[in-house]
Amino acid sequence: MGNDVKKCICGRSPTATCIGWHKLSHAEWQVKKLILEAETHAEKVAEEYSKLMEQKNWLR
Repeated sequence: MGNDVKKCICGRSPTATCIGWHKLSHAEWQVKKLILEAETHAEKVAEEYSKLMEQKNWLR
């Protein structure tokens, strides 16, 4: 029983582990990367908005 998680050696993975992005063309990789960056940014914005709304409700 070994660990099936492989380290990313291509440098394309947003994590330290291989997620198969080495198989993508350059254009496909760029699209995946942009989508991931947009989703990550949207999550951060949503978290910040939620915190601001909590503060606003607390101040009432």
